[in-house]
Amino acid sequence: MSGRKRIQVDESEWFRTRRQAARLKDVQRALPGMLDDIRRQTHADLERVFGVVEDRQRTVEQAVQGLSERTRAMESRTQERLRAQARRTAEDLRATAGALRRETAEDLAERERRLQGEIDAERRQRRRDVGRLAEEVGEMIQDRERAAALAREAISDARAMHRLVHTAFPADVHPHARRTESLAEQLDRASDTLGQGRPDAALATAQIAYQQLSDLLQELERHDRERRRHRVRAGELLLHVQHLIKANAVQAAHEPEDEESADAVLDVEYWSGGELSRLRAETARLQERVGDEERPPDTGELRDILEHRVPELEQRLAETVERAGRRRLESQLRVNLADSVAGTLEEITGYELTDGTYSGEDQREAFFAKLVHRNGNEIVIEVAPAGTGSGASVLRVLSYDRDTTARDELTTRGHEVTRGLRARGIAASDPEAEDGEPDPAYQDFDTLRRALPRAATDT
Repeated sequence: MSGRKRIQVDESEWFRTRRQAARLKDVQRALPGMLDDIRRQTHADLERVFGVVEDRQRTVEQAVQGLSERTRAMESRTQERLRAQARRTAEDLRATAGALRRETAEDLAERERRLQGEIDAERRQRRRDVGRLAEEVGEMIQDRERAAALAREAISDARAMHRLVHTAFPADVHPHARRTESLAEQLDRASDTLGQGRPDAALATAQIAYQQLSDLLQELERHDRERRRHRVRAGELLLHVQHLIKANAVQAAHEPEDEESADAVLDVEYWSGGELSRLRAETARLQERVGDEERPPDTGELRDILEHRVPELEQRLAETVERAGRRRLESQLRVNLADSVAGTLEEITGYELTDGTYSGEDQREAFFAKLVHRNGNEIVIEVAPAGTGSGASVLRVLSYDRDTTARDELTTRGHEVTRGLRARGIAASDPEAEDGEPDPAYQDFDTLRRALPRAATDT
C-alpha cells in the first residue's frame, strides 16, 4: 500500500490577499547621487560629441568663405542657422540631463523639424533666384565674356562644395559615393560645355550640380546631428538603467504579515536566479555599442535602442524585481504551508515536529518537515513549487511506518490534511495516492540540507 499522498495546493487566492504586503517599491525611483552622476556623464558626452560638430562647422565656414559672393551669402545664412540650432540642442540636452523624459527628445526633434523647414524655405527661394539668373544669362548671351565668368564661378562653387562634402563627412559620404561621382562628372561636362562656347548650358549644369551637393551637405549635417543627439540620449538612458539595477539589487523585504523587518532584505540577484546579472551585462553591452568610436551605431540602431531596447530593459527589471519578491514570499508560504500541515497531523495523529529544511538549504527549493511518533513511525512533509511563477505548490505527505498501517488510515490522514488546509482558506485538491513506497532518502535530513538526493527527486 502506498504511503505517498500528493495534494495540489493552489495558493493564488491566499497569495492575492497578501500581495499588497509583498508589493515592491517602484524600480524607477531616483536615489541620491544617481541623477548627479547621470548629469556629469551626459555633460562629458556633450562636450565630446558637440566638440566634433563645432570643429566641422569651422571647416565648413572656412570653405564657404571661398565661394563666390552671391553663393557665400546664402550658405552663410544657412550655416548660421545650423550653428545656432546646434548650440540650442547642446544647451537643452545639458539643461535636461537627468530629467529622462520622453518629451525632451520629442521637443528637440520638433525644433530640428522647424529649423529644417526654415532652411528648406530658403533653399526654395535660392532655386527661384537661380532660375532668374539663368534667364539673365540667356538674355546676356551677346555678352559672352560676362556669361562665361558666371559659368566659371558656378563651376568653381560646385567643385568647392564637392570637396567640402568629402572633407566634412569623410565616413558618412560613402553611401552617397555614386551620387557624388555622378555630380563630379556633371561638372566635368559643364567645363567641357563652357570650353565649347556655351556658357548658358554650362551655367545651368553647374548650378544644378551645386544645388544637389549643397542639399547633400545639409542632409549629412542633419543626419549627423540627429545621430549624435540620439547617441547622447541613449548613453544617458542606459546609464540610468544601470543605476536602477544597482539600486534595486538589494532592498527591504516585506513579510507576509505586512510588517517590514529591519533585518529582512530581498536579494534580487539570488531570488531571480541570476537574471539581474544578465540584465546588467546586457545593458553594459549596449553601453559599449553606443560608445563604439571605430564602428559607431547609425541612427536606425540608436532609435531602436531608445525606443525599444531601453524600455524593454526597464520593463524586464521591473518584472525581475517583482518576480524575485514573489518567489521570496512563495518560499515563506511553503514554510507556512508545511507548518499548517504539521499542525494538523500533530492534532490528529500524535506526531511531533522534529526537523525542517529547504533542499540544499536553498530557500528557492522545496521545503521539508519531519514528524516523529513515539512508536518510531515518521512522516515527511514535502512542499515544492508546482512550477515557475505558478503561485501553486505540490504537497506530499510521505509516511514511513515501522508497523503495518491500514490503507484506510493513510487515506483518512490525507483527507484530514486537505480539510485542515481548506479550513485555513487554502485551496487544496483531494489527495491522490502515488504508486510505490516513499523513498527512504527523504528521511535523511542531513543529506537534504546538502542537496536533494538523486533517488528522491521524482516529482
